[in-house]
Formats: sequence, structure tokens, C-alpha cells
Amino acid sequence: MLIDRNWTEILSKKELYREVFSRFDANVIANMEEKDIMEVSSMKKLMLREIRVRCIVNNARCVLKVVEEFGSFSAYLWSYVNYKPIINGYKNTNNIPMRTPRSEALSRDMVNRGFRLVGPTIIQSFMQASGMTNDHLLGCFRFNHCMKLACG
Repeated sequence: MLIDRNWTEILSKKELYREVFSRFDANVIANMEEKDIMEVSSMKKLMLREIRVRCIVNNARCVLKVVEEFGSFSAYLWSYVNYKPIINGYKNTNNIPMRTPRSEALSRDMVNRGFRLVGPTIIQSFMQASGMTNDHLLGCFRFNHCMKLACG
């Protein structure tokens, strides 16, 4: 039986995901055929359910549509933060939100565009990981480094 993956498991297999999904090239993924989907779904090392693989292919197709409209997927995403990172100054972890009005808006728009598995909590995590928002605690050793990156 295939299981859902947690982030630690996913990250431990990132090179395998990168290989299987053509270095995350949306053009290649969007053109995966039924046999490709079934092959990836059956790879025991990945342990991805068929529905997840189909979701990945669907989302790649949605990315390509967004690129046509906005010129790049990056431009689309960054438009939700006015093209500059949001710098928060949280002092303790209890204040860091799991979702924000911006992640809710972006999630809602992505769902309306046909994306799947892009709820506001996942989108908030993505926004943190990609540097769209700096939610490091003020006392975190990474806070100032991220500030420098954000401020150019």
C-alpha cells in the first residue's frame, strides 16, 4: 500500500523526484502520458499514489497556462506580495501563522485556475520556503541573512 509522505521523507528523496519529474520541467511533466503516469505511480521507491502523480501532471499544465498569462510562474506568485518579500518580526513560534490572508487568496486563485492540493497552509509553507515571506523569529540566526537577501 502506498502512503502519504511527510516533508522529511519527501526531502530525503528529492534527487529521485528531480530525476523522475525531469528536473521539475513543467513542459515535460505536462506532457506525461498515461503510461508515464502509471510507471511513476508504480515506483515503490517514490511511494506516490496514482492520484498524486495525476495531480502533479495537472498542476504542471496549470503552470503552463499561468506562464502564458503572466509571462512566468514567478511573476504570478510574486504579484501576491507586490513583488517584494514580506518581512515579519515574530518573537516566538506561537505567533507564526499557518495561513495568512495572502496565502488564502493565492490558494483560492490557484484552485480557481485548476490547481490541486494547494490549500492555504501548503501555500503559506511555500511562501516561507521560497522567501516570499520571512517568518524566521527575530532571534533566529537566519533572520538577518534572509533580511539581506530580501533587501537586495
